[in-house]
Amino acid sequence: MANVGEEQSPQSTSAPSDAADDYERLRELLLGEERRELAAARARIAELERQQGDLPRRLPEAAFSALQAHRDNPRVAAALATPVGQALGEAVQHNRQGVIDALFPVIGPMIRRAIAEALRGLVDNLNGAIESSFTLRGLKWRFEAWRGGVPYAQVVLRHRLAYGIDHVFLIARDSGLVLRHASAAGLPPLDADAIAGMLTALGDFVGDSVGREGGALDAAQVGESLVWVEHGPLANLACFVRGVPPPRLRELLRQRLEEIHVLLQAAPATTTLQECAAGAPVGALIEPLELLRDAQRGDAGAPLARGSRRPLVLFALLVLVALGAWLGERWRWQAQVSALRSALAQHPGFVLGRIEARPWRSLVVYGLLDPDADSPQPLLDAAGLGQASRRLQVDGFVSSDDPVVQRRAQRLLAPPAGVRLAVEHGVLRLDGTAPQAWIEATRARAPLIAGVRAVESSLADALDPLAVARAALERALDAIATHRVDFVREDEPVAGSDTVVDALAADLRRARTLAAQAGVHLDLRSVASSDESGGDATNMRVRALRLRWLALALAARGIDGVAEGDAAANTDPTRRGARVQATVRAQPQ
Repeated sequence: MANVGEEQSPQSTSAPSDAADDYERLRELLLGEERRELAAARARIAELERQQGDLPRRLPEAAFSALQAHRDNPRVAAALATPVGQALGEAVQHNRQGVIDALFPVIGPMIRRAIAEALRGLVDNLNGAIESSFTLRGLKWRFEAWRGGVPYAQVVLRHRLAYGIDHVFLIARDSGLVLRHASAAGLPPLDADAIAGMLTALGDFVGDSVGREGGALDAAQVGESLVWVEHGPLANLACFVRGVPPPRLRELLRQRLEEIHVLLQAAPATTTLQECAAGAPVGALIEPLELLRDAQRGDAGAPLARGSRRPLVLFALLVLVALGAWLGERWRWQAQVSALRSALAQHPGFVLGRIEARPWRSLVVYGLLDPDADSPQPLLDAAGLGQASRRLQVDGFVSSDDPVVQRRAQRLLAPPAGVRLAVEHGVLRLDGTAPQAWIEATRARAPLIAGVRAVESSLADALDPLAVARAALERALDAIATHRVDFVREDEPVAGSDTVVDALAADLRRARTLAAQAGVHLDLRSVASSDESGGDATNMRVRALRLRWLALALAARGIDGVAEGDAAANTDPTRRGARVQATVRAQPQ
């Protein structure tokens, strides 16, 4: 049994193996192609995943290769413009300091160079303007600029600066080779390559000596010629100038170099710098004669206008107008000073010496002034001399003018209330009532007052009842004269007229009582006034209404016997009013 089992064992183990092989062959026959396609798909997916993980590292190189391969394709630039702009905006917004630090080495030299060029041009312009502004020639040039309608600096450069352009070189920035050379007519030929090599060597030497980015050769003196060099990213422009060039030429060289770079950068990729620079457009941009004409043309872009007389006539008219205005102001000043002189000559108590007048600036009046006279300073203030300073310088003296003598007598005599004092032609007149002691003292002192040649006195003793009554009557009459009723229109009085009429009635009663005591008769008459706004007939009717209104108002207060005045007489054309006139006459015998 054992031997049988051993013989059957290999058969039992080989049977499953054959079955598995058959199964695999069957699967290969049925699904082999699909399995191979599935394996290939899995391999491609694995490769894509590997490439996707490696994409961030390869993306910059791929983008740069695409830009180099498709540099002239606008679709590439348009496709990258939006994401690059957004990325730059995000970087500036979230990492502003980092962007500033990254751009600082580039922006700093650019700003310094721009400021240096601007200051250099400003200094040149200031030097030229200052040297020629305050001279007769400068005034002539200003008139020429005004007449031609061009800037003054252009005229200065045209007359003052004599210069010319001899040679212009366009030199490749990296290699130092001459791309284009132009010379003025009539000049001997030059070794352009040697000069370009010299300028390149000098530029490199300056850059190495300065030891910082942006250091370059901008100008040099070669014999009698001044060499100006303008630097660009692809080429440099060197200009040999004879004489003293204006700052405008430097600006023109920069503009031409920028235009040349536009042409160079717009050339196809297969074209070299030498081939592009050999074209006619570049040659026209560096032609010395064209550069000289454009520089001399300046900002105005046109030569000075000639032959027109209209600006000259306009200038002459302006001069005549200015001269006429000055003469008119001068005449007005002299007229005001003359009027002031006349007013000062008539001022009581003042003797005019002289007037020192500096037109529109100052005025000093010298003279003599009595201590009892009014100061003439108000006359100076009201003279209408504008902003000119006014000063009064006087010395003292004794005046004999009647108003001054009257004020002096008033001050020295100190008359009581019942005395009236007046001076006329040197005669001192005294009337009224006063104590007997004062009357005696005044008779002794009045002739001694300076300026008084004679004294006329009608003073009465204050104890005389008749004289006292007459003095009181005079004061009452003075009070009556101060009462006036004003009207708004026709017979409509102003507010508060009742108070005025009440006071007038009271003074009229007192005056009648005093007149009876003094033995005199009192005549009362109302008068009215109107302004000149209406016609004569209208104004006379209005005055009659006002006379009637005042008579009724006084009658209502018990004052009768007031005669109505003549409505045709206008006592005060400046006011609308009515009042009472009181006159004293002796009692009939």
